[in-house]
This record gives sequence, C-alpha cells and structure tokens, in this order.
Amino acid sequence: MVLARARDNKRIARWWVHVGLIATTAVSMVFEPMVLAIHIGVGLGFAVLVVVHLYQRRRVSNRLIRQLVRVRGLNQPGGRLAAADALLAALTIGMLVSGFWDWSIGHPTRVRWHALTGFALLAFLITHTLNRRQRLKFSQVRRDPSRR
Repeated sequence: MVLARARDNKRIARWWVHVGLIATTAVSMVFEPMVLAIHIGVGLGFAVLVVVHLYQRRRVSNRLIRQLVRVRGLNQPGGRLAAADALLAALTIGMLVSGFWDWSIGHPTRVRWHALTGFALLAFLITHTLNRRQRLKFSQVRRDPSRR
C-alpha cells in the first residue's frame, strides 16, 4: 500500500514536471515581447524543470549517453533517440547561455542567437512532445535497481 502510494506520487510528480515544461515554454514565448522580466523568470524556471526532468529519468539519460558514445549505434532507434536528446540538451544550453549573454550586454546580439535558438528549441520541443504524447499520460519514474 505504501509502495503503491509512493509510486503514484512519483508518477504524479513526473507528470507535473512535464506540464511545467510545456507551460513555461508557452508562457515564456508569450511574455517575451511584452514583459522581459517575466520572460527571464519563466525561462529560468524552465531551466530548473529541465534539470528535474533529467534527474527523474537519469537511468534513461545514462543509457542514452552510453549509446551516443558508440557512434555506430546511431542508426538504431535508441541511437536516434540519444542524438535527439543530445540536440535537445545542446539547444537548451545554447538558449540559456545566449539569453544570459544578451542580458549581460544589455541588448540582443546582432545575429540574435537567443531568438534563433529559441525558435529551434520551440520547434524541437513541439516535435518531442507530440512524439511522446501517449507516453506522457502514463509516465512514471522507475525505481533504480542499484538503490535497494
């Protein structure tokens, strides 16, 4: 009974992180042209939720990193997923770094790296979410076998 409740709480927490990631993306995009402070705060919230999301799926992330290191495995479904997750991580980091850079100099750079990475990240996140929409309903955190 207690284990089932704990499992349900983890599943609900993971679901809320997914909802938070989607919501912060949408809110950040809506408020960017109007209120920069909200855009920055929500963007930082998104970055925190990404870290929580990666922590929740650390077993999968570790397996995907190992798959990514083996270059010949990239033509397999797990390898493509590893490459997609690496691209998603790179876009997220690029978005965060370019946002801090624009903020530190007080204006957007001439090339508008933050805007470009933002739209690339948005397109990738939409694709990522739509490809996983069925799994999002029943997403759960699996117990780590090494923590017995």
